[in-house]
Formats: sequence, structure tokens, C-alpha cells
Amino acid sequence: MLKLFNNRKNAESGLDPKQALVSLSNPKSAASEAYRMLRTNIHFSSGGDSLKVLVTTSTLPEEGKSLTAANLAITFAQAGESVILVDADMRRSTIHEKFELPESPGLSEAIVSGNIEASLQDGPVEGLKIVTAGLTPPNPSELLHSKRMDNLLDALKSMSDLIVLDAPPVLAVTDATVLASKADGVLLVVNVAMSDRNAAKRAVGALRAVDARVLGTVITGLEPARKRYGYRHYYDRYYYYYDSKYGSDGQDGASREHRAQ
Repeated sequence: MLKLFNNRKNAESGLDPKQALVSLSNPKSAASEAYRMLRTNIHFSSGGDSLKVLVTTSTLPEEGKSLTAANLAITFAQAGESVILVDADMRRSTIHEKFELPESPGLSEAIVSGNIEASLQDGPVEGLKIVTAGLTPPNPSELLHSKRMDNLLDALKSMSDLIVLDAPPVLAVTDATVLASKADGVLLVVNVAMSDRNAAKRAVGALRAVDARVLGTVITGLEPARKRYGYRHYYDRYYYYYDSKYGSDGQDGASREHRAQ
């Protein structure tokens, strides 16, 4: 769907909170424009259907899925929507660090207690609420798969226009597929410098095995195009496509990638 990062290293590490939340700290930057473009593409990809729960995940760890979830939640809130960002990666949480918030109480406590209000924290943008991961439980998959989690999502839906769930990587644990089965749409983040086509295909296959609706793929880790001037240079760095039909026509999403004109 969209290219967001240029570094060959992982897309999560080495960034302080201000750098990570570029949609907030530098809203006029090219990176912020890329997140707004992603927001628009998600609206088109949903085809007019109600999109209340959106999961961001990746094939492997440290590909940029948490950065995508955080900045995307900010851009939706900046557009006037009521958004709740939930750190559902209870094994390796990072959302609390990016927003400089207490990690607990968070999602794990809310699932156990049934009290989501105690875990809601104000975000830095009007209309944005954040639920951090909370204390790491011994059984994250079981908690996410439970009826209590379903009840919690129902409560969050009644409080917001959109819920963004930051899920663990698909190929690492089963948590992502559990969450994807409860969501209205899934974004898969793939770092081309870390992952490969076969890994992406396996990830999409795992998501579709639980009837998840894969809206598209966010490509990270690409090198920038050569420098240009004016608007052409501004937009030419961003590569995107509108679906991720891996395997449906013998090609992957990257083969249909094109430059914005």
C-alpha cells in the first residue's frame, strides 16, 4: 500500500518518541504526508464498509508495525475521528514508550477486570485515546481469544469511530491471527530489507486462514529514489498499491507497485 521508511535497519529501533511520532512532531513533512495518504487508501480499500477495528501487524519483529499503528492513529484523530489505539502486543509492547505513557494499567488488566475505563489514557491529539499493553501475562493468546476480549472490543466500539490494534508479528506467535479474526481489516507491514516474498505470502496465508480481511500491505525498508526538485521529488519517494492479493495471480503486491504521479 505505501512506502514509509528508507533505512536498511529495522523500522522501529533507534528512534526517540519525537522522531517516531512524526505525524505529530512534523505534520508538514513528507513522512506525515505518507501517513495521510495511507489513511486515504484505507478509506478506499474498505469500499464504503464500516471499518471499526483495524489491526496492524507484520511478518517478523521490528518491521515498523507499531510506528505505523501509532502514526496512523494520530492521522485519523487529526482528521476529526474518535480513535482508540490499543497496544495488543503484550509480549513486546512499545506504544507506551512512543507516547511516553505508563505501561500499566493497560490491556491485560482491562481484559481480566473488565474495566476498560481505568486503562484509557489521553493521547497527544484531541480525539485520540490510548490503551497500553499493561503487565505481561503468562497467557497472551488465551486472553486475546477470550470472551472478555470480545466484550472489551464491544465497549471500545461504543466509545470511538475507530480502534487501531497494534498486534504482534504474524509468523512469530498466534496472537495476530486471533486479533485479525476479530477485526474489520488488517494492514500487513513488510520490511523488504528484513523479510522476503515467501515470508509475506505465508503471513497473508495465515491471516486469510482465519478469514481476515487484508486491506493491503505497507512496505518499509526501501531506498529513496534519486533526489528531484518540486512536487515530483516530494511524491516520487512514495510507492504504493491498493491491495495485497498475494498468490491470486501468481504475483505479489510489490510487482504491482507504482510511483505516485
